Amino acid sequence: MANDEGVVQAVKDAADILEVVGEIVSLKKAGVNYKGLCPFHGEKTPSFTVNPARRSFHCFGCGEGGDALSFIMRYQGIGFWEALKQLAGRYHISLPERELSPRERQTASKRKELFAINQQAALCYHQLLFAENGAVARNYLEKRRIPLAVINDFQLGFAPESWDFLLKAMADVGEEGLSEAGLVVQRESGKGYYDRFRNRVLFPIISHSGKYLGFGGRILDNQEPKYLNSPETLVYTKGKTLFGLFQNKEAIRRSHRALIVEGNFDLLSLVAAGVRDVVAPLGTALTSQHIRALKGYAQEAVLLFDGDQAGIKAAMRAVPLFLSEKVAARVVILPDGHDPDTFVTEFGAAALEERLAAAYALPEFVVSHLVDKHGLDLEGKGRIVEELRPLIKAIDDQDLQRSLFVSHFSTKLGLSEEQLLGAVSPPLAVSAYQPVQTSATAAARHLKISYTMIEEQLLSFLIIYPEYVGQFVEEGLLEIITQPSAANIVKALQELHSKFPGCGAERLLDQLEGPERTFVSRQLISVPVLPDTEREAAEKIAWLRENRQKQRMRQLTARINEAQSKNDQELLFSLLLEKKKISERE
Repeated sequence: MANDEGVVQAVKDAADILEVVGEIVSLKKAGVNYKGLCPFHGEKTPSFTVNPARRSFHCFGCGEGGDALSFIMRYQGIGFWEALKQLAGRYHISLPERELSPRERQTASKRKELFAINQQAALCYHQLLFAENGAVARNYLEKRRIPLAVINDFQLGFAPESWDFLLKAMADVGEEGLSEAGLVVQRESGKGYYDRFRNRVLFPIISHSGKYLGFGGRILDNQEPKYLNSPETLVYTKGKTLFGLFQNKEAIRRSHRALIVEGNFDLLSLVAAGVRDVVAPLGTALTSQHIRALKGYAQEAVLLFDGDQAGIKAAMRAVPLFLSEKVAARVVILPDGHDPDTFVTEFGAAALEERLAAAYALPEFVVSHLVDKHGLDLEGKGRIVEELRPLIKAIDDQDLQRSLFVSHFSTKLGLSEEQLLGAVSPPLAVSAYQPVQTSATAAARHLKISYTMIEEQLLSFLIIYPEYVGQFVEEGLLEIITQPSAANIVKALQELHSKFPGCGAERLLDQLEGPERTFVSRQLISVPVLPDTEREAAEKIAWLRENRQKQRMRQLTARINEAQSKNDQELLFSLLLEKKKISERE
């Protein structure tokens, strides 16, 4: 399916990029384009631009660009096929089934089987919660102030204090299937299995698309471990999955933020109090993959951690992740002795919203914590700078965000930016903190590609009007291209126009990656429609032809001079004759 270019292009042609992007980004008309705040990095001034005529978007801040399909992939953190199916369904386009390899079919079948097993187990546990012997779990949930609506919404369940409840309840599935799903454990003797979850309130772990991946369980007595999660399986990876994202994703989209708490009951208590834009990692510290999963739903994240030292350390560990993923984030540290569950229970949702409104921006939180920890004497500043090193290094050294952080840190510490940077990177890195240039040439250089002015002019024209690429190449375009990346763009244009004559250049984005793709997406947004395309093309072709002649004359002159120095009369005569013919044609 992914290779069926006709169907893929039909989906792209049908997709209204303003409609797709506009559901997530508030766009305002700016000439022929529309502008808004970029959903892929934190910014206060709009640099995210959509050109509906060319069906493309580009952010001048972070360099992200593409079409409606790549936007969905990037924003929701999903693959090509899933994004294509989503857009095709939205615009009522039928997709043929992609032929899978035997191995892919086997894996897909096994995943489907595990999803079904987990869903069936979730139903068993949920029904047991409301049975007579589920009273102990119901009483526990009542003490935790979790209402029936939340219990049903999250399909909470109860695993009884039994070694074989699930083995008997799901005997039709069999021990092997239950074991592969992580629901039962093989005995040490190797003979037989027993239930993994016993005497626990269970939380089904559900993917953002509604697939049942596994379970988390909270013990109902004083045994250890207090919390137990499913082991990693073919369908469950704890470092990728966020508890509550499936149930709360629409609330997160509406509020444009995602509160991140550490515990399942923290999340449930907030939901019970009416705060629904919240998620929690599952038995692991926050990961980059967790943050990427949120990019598809929230414009910013708010860390809502316990007020003790462990909560502060967890927040500090998360800071580099947000910086490297370029996700806007703030931090709320609750009063010592409180977690989100106890705070919202004692003070209510309104008090929590006040705390959220006053949340620390990441740089402010970092400095405040480090100053409290080390003080601002000479020795303390040295230790602070040492701890800032991994945070600053987590940001790309050509990212404007890094400049803002360095400026903030240096001001707070009473150091120059050069002094602070000298401790974290070589002296030459200071050059990365110059004001961001806005021309396409400067932007290309920022992305580690640098074109001459004429290269950029010719490429920009061909990106918008690819139908002229053949004529430009015939007149010597590739002879004046000096950068391999520029030649790659020209070759991609040739291939594109050969396969799809008359198509729009937005298709070019599918054939490029990295700085080349970023350069093309920028041109699709920036280059205006020309009033007289044919005249502009003719002028550029004439320039190429003239430049080619001049280049040949220069090369001939150099060869003539060499022949004279070697006293090669025969070669000299031949070269002079060739030069005369070229001059006569001019």
